[in-house]
Amino acid sequence: MIAFYDNLDTEKGPSLGTNFTLASPYTLLAHFTELDWAAQYGVEKALIRFSIGLEDTEQLLKTVDVALAAIPA
Repeated sequence: MIAFYDNLDTEKGPSLGTNFTLASPYTLLAHFTELDWAAQYGVEKALIRFSIGLEDTEQLLKTVDVALAAIPA
């Protein structure tokens, strides 16, 4: 998750109704003090939440592809 998130060229933070794409480490933000509880329901600690904005779709896909390519094998 770290390599992907660090290489994801979008704004980072929780969604507050913006018109541009935001990414955030959802589980760490929403369940930081209860990660074990969330895990027992299948919620991965490495879950990334995307709030998709109005950017060009093809550009967003390329942005995600670059971040995915940064994940170590």
